[in-house]
Order: sequence, then structure tokens, then C-alpha cells
Amino acid sequence: MNSHRKSTPSARFTTYIDFEEINNGLTTVGETVSLRPIDVPEETNVDEEKIEPQLLPGEIMIARANNVLKFAPLKANRTGISGTLFVTNFKVSFVTSLPVEAKEREMHSKSLQNRFLGVHDVCLSEVDMVNQFSEDNTKKKRLLYNAQMPPRLSGLQLVLKSLRVINFSFKFTPTGEDIRVAQALLHHAFPTSIDHLFLSCGYPPSSPGIPDFCRAVDWEHELQRTRCPNWRVSKHNEFFNLCASLPTVLVVPRDLLDAQLEQAAQHFQGTRPPVWCWGTPAGAALVRMAQISPSITDNNDNPVARVPVLALQAASGFLVGRTGWQWAERGLHLALEEGKPRQQENRMMGLVHRCHPMRLQPKIFDLDQILPSLKEIQISYIKLRELHTPDDPTQFWEQDRHYFSRLESSRWLSHISKCLEVAQNAATAILHQNSSVILQDATGCDLSAVISSLVQLLLDPHMRTIRGFHCLIQKEWVALGHPFTKRLGHTRNQLEEQSPVWLLFLDCVYQVSLQHHTALEFTSEYLVALWHAAHCSLHSSFMFNSVNAKYSASDVLQRENPQQPIYLRPVWSWWAEDKSIIENEQNGSDEEPLDSKISAREAFLNVHYIQKLFKSLAISGAVRRISDPLSSAYHTWQHIDCLMGETRQLPYDPSTPIVPLQLDGSLRLDISLSNLRPWLGCFCAWLSEPAMLTLNDSESLLKDSSPASHHWSHIHEMYNTMKDLLSQSLANGAAQ
Repeated sequence: MNSHRKSTPSARFTTYIDFEEINNGLTTVGETVSLRPIDVPEETNVDEEKIEPQLLPGEIMIARANNVLKFAPLKANRTGISGTLFVTNFKVSFVTSLPVEAKEREMHSKSLQNRFLGVHDVCLSEVDMVNQFSEDNTKKKRLLYNAQMPPRLSGLQLVLKSLRVINFSFKFTPTGEDIRVAQALLHHAFPTSIDHLFLSCGYPPSSPGIPDFCRAVDWEHELQRTRCPNWRVSKHNEFFNLCASLPTVLVVPRDLLDAQLEQAAQHFQGTRPPVWCWGTPAGAALVRMAQISPSITDNNDNPVARVPVLALQAASGFLVGRTGWQWAERGLHLALEEGKPRQQENRMMGLVHRCHPMRLQPKIFDLDQILPSLKEIQISYIKLRELHTPDDPTQFWEQDRHYFSRLESSRWLSHISKCLEVAQNAATAILHQNSSVILQDATGCDLSAVISSLVQLLLDPHMRTIRGFHCLIQKEWVALGHPFTKRLGHTRNQLEEQSPVWLLFLDCVYQVSLQHHTALEFTSEYLVALWHAAHCSLHSSFMFNSVNAKYSASDVLQRENPQQPIYLRPVWSWWAEDKSIIENEQNGSDEEPLDSKISAREAFLNVHYIQKLFKSLAISGAVRRISDPLSSAYHTWQHIDCLMGETRQLPYDPSTPIVPLQLDGSLRLDISLSNLRPWLGCFCAWLSEPAMLTLNDSESLLKDSSPASHHWSHIHEMYNTMKDLLSQSLANGAAQ
């Protein structure tokens, strides 16, 4: 997409750059500089006036710099390619006619944004920091959007949120072009408002068929699928009058009137009352809620102190028999009349209690007390970023010698372990004790999303499929209002609110995939792709703080562009649009792709999961049972056929019959730190291959994380054999 095509072969030239290793005793005033050569391929017979990046509808070119050198990671700025650097209102685009480096080609092939970005393109919203190189290349200076620019830039370093570092040299760039590019980059990569990002490419996305959980029917289907009793769908938030960060419809206790819901919501932070998100046929519900608002005062005008445990639990001795329950009912009635914040909280929890058919007490998890704070997660991430974004080989080797000690000091894996522990405890309470679980954190939209999602992944086999996982994320993260804009730093004014809770969750899922390698239908490579996609502004699923914020941004864009329809694209539409990750032609290069037989879905679908599906059919009478629409074998084969059929379109038809929930508690986790692994496929994705393999155990981890081609060959052989058997069976049946 971003390479200038030409038929003339490229030449090579030797250039000399004086910002590397100049202060190693080589330069003093009046001395001759001894410079080290850099071997750089040169574009020949290229008309600079005709070099342009490919632009999407509505995309505008803002600045360009000619004769720019781009360096590969960890090459000490001695291996690079020449080209032209552009900044648009959507991306940073490096245009060259030269061959693409293998690592960049590989990573680009495994991204969900490769239909919009070329191999050398970077979405502006992915830029985390912009650094200026000093003349001796031993120090960096961060450039800020409001800081004064120096008269000349030797080079720019982009540190991306995907933990990638890109170095550009302006040594041979005409004066002034370097400053214009830097200013344009800083201005557009760090906007003051989310609607200033490039959010719509001007043409509609393919329908992914994933419910957005902003309609009553979506939640009704989820209630029907889980068969969880005594809950209802409320439309009281239809105009976001109840809560701006929740969807327009909510699932609340059946006995709770909308007027009572509105009254209770005022006592919770962000007006986020307890809402149902999942449950079981036996009545155990999974509920999320915010903490009591600290701004609310009691009758004496004193701030309300949070009660660490439910008042009903404190009176648990009275709740065993009928008399105790009647006592609790009376207490709840008085609480409603008095309207005090603590009592409103207890009343809402009591309603959750009453929803259980057996009147079992809910288990309350105060996540603010047992999990790391958002600030602690951010601090860990910053240490993680520093560890995995070295500037040069010297820094890499220094970090590599102390890799695991520095990883441990970041406490990232400790946070992962704690989240998995809490999720497993909550899953145990639901599965073995039939208890409802209430997850409570400060805002009701951060760590409660992590734990709720993990609980469902551990207990609900549907959530382990691609479709189910998409529904899970859409429901728990997008619809229920995780503030992606704040937490991922999509705008410049919210630095203190940044915290990669989304990455924390994906890493937790990665740990599950390592311990249960056949349980998930998707691979760890797909989890990496989701993390990277969260920083592409064209994937609207991960751009906004809430559904309401998405609607508002869309309205602003539509008013600003009344003649052009605005289409905000969910990330799930990729599965309906993309045909193959690796194309036969790689940016005009004559080189063969890494493996032209590996498709997008083979990169993201877990071959071991599909093998398990086939094994379930490998018993006597399989063909006969597959032909019976009422058998489980029939549905298993339909699932396999959807994954491996010629269209490769996963079954996202909303009319697909709802499969009732079947609880599965087989995913027990070892949460000890010794059994957790650093996610090298994500954190080290952009390090060069030799560097990655110096990390202890990284080679085996990387090999285990990607499906082997011979596994897929075996799977295709099994699939074709089964199709032939079914065809023969149908033919024989017709003949008879």
C-alpha cells in the first residue's frame, strides 16, 4: 500500500552519518571526524514529485520530508532504507520502492489494520512518544506538542504503543522539511478531542454479525442463552439519562422498578448501579457495580464511609430461615424509604440476593481492595515498555542479562497472577457454591471488566470460540463502557488516567491459552492483533470511553462533513472483509512471501482446538451421526465446516440458533508466578529475531504459540476426507 512501484532495479550507495558514536574519542574542536559507513539501498530513477502515499477517502497529506533514512530495530542505525516520509491526518507513511524487511512484512501480515495501513505506515493514534536524537546519539529528548522546536532535527524516534521503536534520520533531508514533519506529527498524533482523530474511511464496513449489546434483543438473547432467572431488561437508560457510560439498555433485578433504579443509581460513582452481565440456569448471577460515590453525604453532612461488607452478610445468622429473610425484607424496605447511600447500596445487593431462586447470599469481591490500582498497573506497564523498547544493541544486551529480574521488578506478572486468582475464586463460587458474584470497583468499568470476562472464559465454552470471544469483549468492554480513550491515551489531556487494563486482560487470556492449549479457538497471535488494533483509530471498538461517546463523536463528524456519510467500523468487521493476510505480491518486491499458504484465519485460529473437534467425531458411526441435525456431531461438523470451508466466513449470522449455556469448570489455573510466562509474542514482537531468541526459553515459547504448517496440512486432509465420506453417504442414500 505504501511503496512506490517502479521497474528499475535499485542500486546501493554508502553514506556516512555523524550522529553515531561521535563522542567515542573521535571528535574535538579542530579535529577531523572519522565516520563509520552505513550501507543503505538507494532508490534510483525515482521522480520525487510523483511519490505519494496511498490515501483513504477523506485522508489529507499534511507534511513530507524527502531523502529520509529509516532504520531497522536494534541495528545501531547502520542498516536502513531511503525513502520519503509523509504525515497525513491518519498516519505516518514512509514511501519507498525498496524491499520490505522480513520482520516488518511478517508483523504487517498479522495485523487487523493491514487493509488500511501499508507495511511502512503507522497510525497516528499508535504513537506513544516522539523523541529527538541528539548529535552524538547517546541521549534522547522527548518532543512535546507544545514545546519549542530546535532549528534542525538530526533524527526522530517514534516509540509506539505496540512496543515498537522506529528511527528516522533527516541527515540528507532538505532544511525545513524535518521540522514541518515533526510539528505535523506532534499536533495530529496527540489531539485534544477524540473526534479530531481520523475515525472514518468513507465506506461502510461489512456486517460482522456480532451483537452490539445496545439493543434490548441482544440482552434478551443472552438471558435466554444462559437461562438465568429473575432478571429483566430495562430501557430506562434509552437517552443516557440514567448513566452516560452504560448502554441504552440494562439487565437489572426483576423486582426493581425503573424509578427505584434511577433513585439508587444516584448514589454510585458515575451513576453506575449494579447490572447483570452473565449468569447460570441455577440462578448464580455475575454482577458488576461501581463504588458508592464519595461526594454523597449522610444526614449529618459527613462523607459516606464505604461499608466493606454487605449489611446482609453481617446479619447472615438471621438469613438462614424464613424468619430471617422476612427480617431482611423489612430492613430493605426501610432502607428504600430513608434513601441513605449505604442503605441504597445494601438494598441493591439485597435485590441481587432475592434474584437467586434459593435465596443464597452473593459473594462480594471488592476489587479495589484485592487487586492493584490503575496507577500501579500503569507504573508496571511503563517499566515493561522500557524493558522491551531498547534503543540499540548495547542497551539490549545490558537488559537481556537482567531480563527476568527486571521483569519481576515491574510486578506485571504479579498483577496477572492476582487477576487470575480472583477470577478463579469467583468462578469457583459460581460453579461449586451456586453463589451469585458481585464485582465492585471504583468506577465499575475497569478491573470488574477484567474479572467478569475471565470468569466467563473459565466457565462458558461459548466464550472460548471466536464468535463468543467477540461477543464477550463487545459486551463487557465496549457496551458496558470501559474508558478506552482515557486508559489507552488516545487524547493528550488525560495522561494521569492512562492505564493499560485492556493489555492486562489480554495477557491473562494468553496465560490461560498456555495452560490449556486446546481450550481456546483463537491463538495468542490474535490476542496480539487485538492489542495492536486497539491503537488504530479506524477500529471504533477501542477508541471511545463509552457507546454514548461514540455516538457523540459520530454526530460531530457528520455535522462537519454533511455531504459524506460517516461509518465507524467495529474491529470485528475484519473477519468479513479480509480474504488473506499474505498477498502474493509484497510491495513490488520479487521476493516470495514468508508462507503464501498461511491464511489470516490459519494465523488466528487455534489448530489444536480444531484437532480436538475432529477427535470428538473420531468414533464409530460418526458419518451417520453427522447427518442427523439433532445430534451433537452434526453441530460439531457444522462448526468445523464454518471454520475451514471455502468461504472462510465465520458464522456471524444473527439468526443462528442460540445454543443454551453448558457450564464447564475444566479450566483450572496454576496462578503461581513460576508457572506464568512473559508474553514475548507481544512484548518482543518488534525485536529482531536473533535478539528475541537470546531471552531464556523464548524460542520454545514462540514455537509453541504459532501453529505448525504440518498441523494445518493434517487438518485439511482430515477435513477433505470427511467431506468425501459425507458426499458418498448422501449419494448412497439417494441411490437407495
